[in-house]
Amino acid sequence: MDTIALFDPLSLALPMAGLALGWAAADDLCRRIIPDTVSIFLATLGLALPLWQGAPFPWGSLAAAATLLLVLCALHGRGWLGGGDVKLASAILLLVGVERAASFATATALAGGVLSLLYLAGWLALRNARPTRRLLRRFGGLTGPARLLAHVLAAEAHRIATRHSVPYGVALAAGGLLTLSNPTGGAAWF
Repeated sequence: MDTIALFDPLSLALPMAGLALGWAAADDLCRRIIPDTVSIFLATLGLALPLWQGAPFPWGSLAAAATLLLVLCALHGRGWLGGGDVKLASAILLLVGVERAASFATATALAGGVLSLLYLAGWLALRNARPTRRLLRRFGGLTGPARLLAHVLAAEAHRIATRHSVPYGVALAAGGLLTLSNPTGGAAWF
C-alpha cells in the first residue's frame, strides 16, 4: 500500500529563503532599500527551522545574531553601513546558524569585494554623468522588461558616476545564498 507523503515545510525553506534574499538584493540595487519584511522573514525562518526539525531552540545563533546587530549598529551610527544591511546581516546569520558564521562572513566579504571592484571599474569608466544621460535617451524607445532593465542600468551608471553607495545588500544576499547552498556546513565553493 502506498502512503501519501505529508507536506514538508523544510523542503520549501531554502527556496523561500533564496527568493527573500533575491528580493533584498534587487530592492537594494534598484532603490537602495532593503525591506524590513525580508529581514523579519529570514529571522523567523532561522528561529523556526530548528524547532520544526526537533532541535533545541537556537540560543547560540540568537546570541551571535544579537551581537552582530549591536556591532553593526555602531558602524551604522558612524555612517559606514546602511540600516537595512545591519538588519539583513543579522537575520541571515540567524538563518545560517552560528556554526556557519565564518563561512557566511567569508562568502559575504568575497562577494562584497567583487561588487566593490565592479563599482570601482564602473566609476573609472563613467567619471561624469553625460554617458548616463546618453544611455537614457538611447533606450527610451524600449518597452516592457527591456525598458525597465535599461532604466535600472542607466540609473545605476549615474549612481556609480556620482560615487553613491555600493548596494552591499547584494553581497550579503550572495554570501547568504552561497552559505545556504551547501548543507554540509561550509560555503558552497570551499
